[in-house]
Amino acid sequence: MNRILSDFLLFVFAASTLLLASCADEEDTEFPKISVSQPSENAIYDYGDTIRFEAVCNDNNKLISIEVMLVDMDNKPMLGNIGIVPGENPFSLKGDYMIDDPMLPGGIYQLRFRASDGTNVTNSFVKIQIHELERQMLYPVIVTHPEENKWKAYRLINGPDWQEIYTHNGDYSGSAVNSSASQLYICGESQSDLAAFRLPDGLALWHVKPGIHQSLRWFEGIIFNYPFLYVSCAEGNIRSYDKTGIEVYKTGTYPNSIPNVSVVTKNFVIGSFKDSFNNEKSLIAFHNEGGLMIRNKFIQPEVVSLLFLENDNVLVFSNMNGQGSILLYNGTDNTLAELHPFFEGAFYEAVALDSDNFLVTGSSGIFWYKYSKNSLSPFATDLMYNQLACDNTSQLVFASSGNLMKVFSFPFATLEESYTMPANAIDLHLVFNK
Repeated sequence: MNRILSDFLLFVFAASTLLLASCADEEDTEFPKISVSQPSENAIYDYGDTIRFEAVCNDNNKLISIEVMLVDMDNKPMLGNIGIVPGENPFSLKGDYMIDDPMLPGGIYQLRFRASDGTNVTNSFVKIQIHELERQMLYPVIVTHPEENKWKAYRLINGPDWQEIYTHNGDYSGSAVNSSASQLYICGESQSDLAAFRLPDGLALWHVKPGIHQSLRWFEGIIFNYPFLYVSCAEGNIRSYDKTGIEVYKTGTYPNSIPNVSVVTKNFVIGSFKDSFNNEKSLIAFHNEGGLMIRNKFIQPEVVSLLFLENDNVLVFSNMNGQGSILLYNGTDNTLAELHPFFEGAFYEAVALDSDNFLVTGSSGIFWYKYSKNSLSPFATDLMYNQLACDNTSQLVFASSGNLMKVFSFPFATLEESYTMPANAIDLHLVFNK
């Protein structure tokens, strides 16, 4: 009986081995084939163009999926993918691929065709050239505060006329513009939501309600740094949102401190924080990937503006005892050094024209700071406490005070245009085509 059982087990083992060997022989080792007829190699496109593509995909067994995507020369995805489930084999692939990102840099790219049979994947690349969209300023946007708990946003149209974009009843903390997505962002301190509006018509897109904090405040500061909106919150952290209103980033919480202005560098999100109990002030650097707090630098003056310089260097425009000072903060080694004192008075706001030239306004007018020379020169000393914005495509400086907005050429401060606004502006932004 044991001999019969042993022989049976030996037979089963042998049969199983033959079956596995047979399956191994049938393993699919043949890759799908892709034959591309469109676009042609080295074809040239502009932003907004549609790439017409045609290809035939086939496999010895079956096709599971087909994908078309724009990638760079290192095969890194640059735009979204078009995914297709083929209904037959071979499959005739035809369609349009839209170049719809205005921020896409000009250069050489590849349209990648990918076919899979579930086991093997084949890529086929067609090299193309895309011209970058030339950056142009479209129009200014102002936010006004005509009465308590009411604000209005306007845009300049056709010379001297202003068109109302949106009116809101509620408190106001700050605003920002995302030119690439044609969006205006506005938030309140405690009552009003963080809200996004479509430009230029002011259609409401999405909103985020304020949280609850012991200070009875929530949204403290707001900036846009492509591609995300960064918002400082009273609980002691900085959050970022994408153009659809989804929170994509949150720093660690610095306890008992409220952030205000912030800036994004190569490796960090850096914010100016003030302790809620003893008013101690700090520059806090959070890693811009995970949000972990990396650096903490105590600072005596009040921070007015933080402007990105290069790598992890930040220009700090600050005030102390009624006198301004320009400082350099290095997030890499957590050092803070004074670059230039401002004995003429206090700073109010600073903006960047480019990586070397900065405009700052305050109690003594508008001044021009050139970083490479560490020089601070008068620009328009008759304009005090202005809202500022710079058009680096045309080398223009926009300054608003009261209900007047003036436009100056840079660097000579020649008055180019002057506009009467519908009310006093509390914020000024420029909208570009990208």
